[in-house]
Amino acid sequence: MTLEAFLLEAGPLASTEVEARYLSGSRYGAGQAPALCRPANADEVAQLLRLARQHGVRLLPQGAHTGLVKAATPQGEVLLATERLKSVFELDPLDRLLRVSTGFKLSEINERLAPHGLQFPIDLSADPSIGGMLAHNTGGTRMCRYGDVRANTLALEVVLASGERLRLGRGLAKDNSQLALQQLFIGSSGALGVITEATLRLHPLPRASASALLAPASLDAVWPLYVRLTQAFGGLVSAFEGISRHALEAAIHVRGGASPFAEALPPYALLVELSADFDGLDVRALLHRALEAAFESGELVDAALDRDEALWGLRHAVSEGLREQGAVIGFDISLPRRALWAFREEATAWLAAEFPQAKVCDFGHLGDGGQHFNLVWPRQAPALPDGELARLREGIYARVAAQGGSFSAEHGLGPLLQATYDALTPAAQRDLAARVAATLTDDGAALGAFRFGPSSQD
Repeated sequence: MTLEAFLLEAGPLASTEVEARYLSGSRYGAGQAPALCRPANADEVAQLLRLARQHGVRLLPQGAHTGLVKAATPQGEVLLATERLKSVFELDPLDRLLRVSTGFKLSEINERLAPHGLQFPIDLSADPSIGGMLAHNTGGTRMCRYGDVRANTLALEVVLASGERLRLGRGLAKDNSQLALQQLFIGSSGALGVITEATLRLHPLPRASASALLAPASLDAVWPLYVRLTQAFGGLVSAFEGISRHALEAAIHVRGGASPFAEALPPYALLVELSADFDGLDVRALLHRALEAAFESGELVDAALDRDEALWGLRHAVSEGLREQGAVIGFDISLPRRALWAFREEATAWLAAEFPQAKVCDFGHLGDGGQHFNLVWPRQAPALPDGELARLREGIYARVAAQGGSFSAEHGLGPLLQATYDALTPAAQRDLAARVAATLTDDGAALGAFRFGPSSQD
C-alpha cells in the first residue's frame, strides 16, 4: 500500500506536480501535498477513491480553496481538486431549479443564470465553488431572506470513499419518501464523501433594491430598529448587517475613500437593504420613510442613503482592510440575538485584560445571528506564541458557548476548529457522528481533514 502504486494506477488523473495555488489557503498559510488529482467527472472521482482506498492513500477534496478553517489546505494528503467537475449545467426555469456539477464557481453560475432573471442567492465576498459551499453550508450577507445553502439544496450526487456513487434526493420541493441523506453531506467538511453534483433551488433576481448605512443611537437601539424593519417589510428585508467602527475604518482605508457619514464614524454601524423581486414597488421610498420614523424615535443619529454599490463595496472590503493592518484572528460565530451584546461586552473586556494588543474589529450578519468577531494582531506587536493563541481562542469560544452560541456559524468545520469541536461537543454527540462517518467511509477517516470521532481526551 504505497503512494507510488496509487499514482501508477491513477495514470493521467494524478500528478506529483502541485502548483502553489493548491497549497496556499485564504488566510492561514500554505500546506504541502505529494500529489494532485484533477478528475473531470464523477466516474473519475469514483475511480480515484477506489484506488485511494485500495492503496491506503488519504485524499483531501478541494474546491476553490477560499475557506477559512483549513479544511482544504493539505497537510500531507493527496489533493483531489474538483475544479474540472463542470459537465452538468441543466436549468429548469419552470421549477426554478439548477442541476449542476460542483466544480462551478458561484460567480460562473450566477453569470449564466442572469439572462434568465434568476440567481443562486448566497452572497459572499469570496468566490467559492458550489462543492465547497455545500461542504461548509455557507450563508452570506442575505441569509436572513434566502436562507443558507442547505435551505436551497434539494438533491445531491455523492461518491463515497468506497467509490460507490449515490444520488440522494429527487430534486423535488416536497419529498418525504425517503431519509433525506443528502443533508448529512451538507456541512460535513468533505469528510463523508465527495459531492459531485447538486440540484439547487433558484430565486428571481431583485427588480429593485435600496440600501442604507446607519448610525444607531446606541447598541440598545439596534434590535428595536431590526424589529421595526422586519415587522414593516417582512421578506423584503434582504440584509441587516453590523459593522464596528474599527472594521469600518479598515474598509474605508483600503477603498481609499471618505467616510460615508456626515458626522464622525459611529461606534457601530448597520447596513440594511430592502429588495423586491417584482415590479411596481418603490423600496427606496419605503426605506426612507422607515428611517425617518427611526430618526424621530431617537433610534438613529446619522445615515448614508442611496449609494447601494458604494455601501456594499465597503462591506465587502472589511476583510481586506483588516488583513492590511496585521494578522487576523477570525471567529465565525453565531448567537441568539438577545445574547449578542452581552457576549460582545464580556469578550471585549476579557481581551482588554488578557490580550490588550488585540484590536476588536467585529462585523457580521446580525439579521441571522451571525458575527465575525475578528481580531487584528498588529504587525508591530511581538508575534503571539502558539500556546497563547490557543488560550485566546479557547477564551472566546468559552464565552460563545456560555451564551448558547455556535463556534462555527457558516465557515464550516476544519482542522482549525478540531480542538474546539472536541472540547465543546458532548461526547455522546461526537460518538454518534463518528459512527455515522465510519458507516459512510468504512473507517471514519478516509477523506477530508476533519475528524468526527471521539477526541483523545476521552
